[in-house]
Amino acid sequence: MSNEVNLYNVSDGIALKVFQGLDEFNRGRREDGGYYAVSVATAHRSVYALWRIFKAQSPLYIRNLAINFDDAVQRAMEYLRNCNVCLKILDNTYFEPYYSSSDDMIAFGKYSGKRLAEIYYIDPHYVLWIANKFEPRNRKDEKLVEAAQGFRQVYLETVISKRQIPAVSRYVGTVGEKLKDLNLTVLAVRLQLDTYKNDYFVDQNVLASDMDGNRFSFLVKAAARSLAPDMLSCYTRKVHPKEQLYLVSAKVLSHYESKGIRYTRLGYIKLK
Repeated sequence: MSNEVNLYNVSDGIALKVFQGLDEFNRGRREDGGYYAVSVATAHRSVYALWRIFKAQSPLYIRNLAINFDDAVQRAMEYLRNCNVCLKILDNTYFEPYYSSSDDMIAFGKYSGKRLAEIYYIDPHYVLWIANKFEPRNRKDEKLVEAAQGFRQVYLETVISKRQIPAVSRYVGTVGEKLKDLNLTVLAVRLQLDTYKNDYFVDQNVLASDMDGNRFSFLVKAAARSLAPDMLSCYTRKVHPKEQLYLVSAKVLSHYESKGIRYTRLGYIKLK
């Protein structure tokens, strides 16, 4: 990715470290509905900035980040820590056509003359009101509402708490497919004795969810025999509810539904 961007006054060592951290940050994050991007600084524009890139509308400027590359990307990742949308670095030339745009400038009310990004920083609910309630009177108002709706999307992705996993779930992958880079939140863990073995090999039956609410079930197999059928071996990694698990890879064994919720059963899992 670093080869696609012209970095101004950034050493190769810092660039490599930042892009490696960014690759790790993006594991399990999505870009099917667009993505976030850091615009790089240039000799004439010294500040790195955060943008939201959509599929069907102009890029949305959100805020300035920093004048140093590593600080800027770190602040962007912190801003997006609860967001499941990926982050990229884009060359500043991508954004040059949009710097002179006035589509996001308000011409009425207490914030007349200010841009939505300025208002969103100090009063996000006013921008949400424009997105949800304001009735456009002309084409310029329509463009303003479109930009406000972009900020509404940013608000939903970055501010709304995702601690409560929604009940809506869909099947993931096809049976036999190998999935990679799954970031899951553990919902429940149940000990399960492996009845196919003579000794006490106690597995962990895990129920988990990704950030989109899709449910998964899988076994974390015992690493060694236990002393009793209701306890784990000391060599087995113990999984805890609410723990964040990263699955490097897993195979889809089946799909099933229970109490109206769809589950994807995984096997051959490889934990980080």
